[in-house]
Amino acid sequence: MSNAARKILFTIYATYIFCGIATSQDQPGSKTKSETTIDLGVYKKEGTSKSVIANVHAKNSDGKFGPAKNARVNFYVVKGKEQELVESVNSDGKGQSTLVLQKDLPLDENNFMTIVARIENDSLYEDTDEKIHFREANLNLKLDPSDTTHLVTAIVTEMGTPGKEIPVKNTTVKFFVERLFGIMPAAEDNSITTNEKGEASFAYPGNIRGDTSGVYTVVVRIVDDEQLGNVENKATVSWGTTLAINRNPFPRALWEPNAPIPLIMTVSTLFLLVWAIYFFIFYQMKQIRKEEDIALANEQNQ
Repeated sequence: MSNAARKILFTIYATYIFCGIATSQDQPGSKTKSETTIDLGVYKKEGTSKSVIANVHAKNSDGKFGPAKNARVNFYVVKGKEQELVESVNSDGKGQSTLVLQKDLPLDENNFMTIVARIENDSLYEDTDEKIHFREANLNLKLDPSDTTHLVTAIVTEMGTPGKEIPVKNTTVKFFVERLFGIMPAAEDNSITTNEKGEASFAYPGNIRGDTSGVYTVVVRIVDDEQLGNVENKATVSWGTTLAINRNPFPRALWEPNAPIPLIMTVSTLFLLVWAIYFFIFYQMKQIRKEEDIALANEQNQ
């Protein structure tokens, strides 16, 4: 084979390899995407709009699922047999995408709303979707600040077809107390099921600590209900035990920075006695040395 033929074959081979690499790099979907999951939850605080929160998790290089950052989540509302795009929201650093629900979104014949969260055509994450089906619910509180039994009644209702509120029975309501760093159960068993009137009553214990005026905040929640999602309401009451004010911020005690005066006097006296003994010993040694010098001088004069 001549040198010219070899050069032609080499050029064709090199071009083939280059084109193959370029094609593989430009081909969409050649990059491996992370496996992704979506968890949906509905949240409503009384007096605010209801929100749907999508928690997006993706598998990392270690094969473990963690929060998926900057994942574009498309939220759809189901209207009949169609799905209409409501909004697209990128996930934050915790992998959460939040959709604030509008009041005019469509409901089905049973007053249910269906929201679909979908990741699609994302360059980093695989396509996935999740659906949530829920009803609009209200959680109202009824209580008497002067009630010595500390009774709180939660009333759970939903909007009926004529536009009237209908009581929701057999729904679990939980009662909490708000604290500085979160909430804590008001009692070991803080769950009450609503009756046919949609009411659930709970008597708060009388030993709950309040502020300097005995005030604390009661928090009532419906948690992860299959039909109602998460609903919350709260109220401030003055049923707590009064937080005692320490009028002396720097008391004198053994366990405080300022020690009691008798202890200070005792320790000071002991120190003075020790130093007095030292001075007495030094004085006696000086007197002995002085007497020795006098005796030595008398011997030399004789």
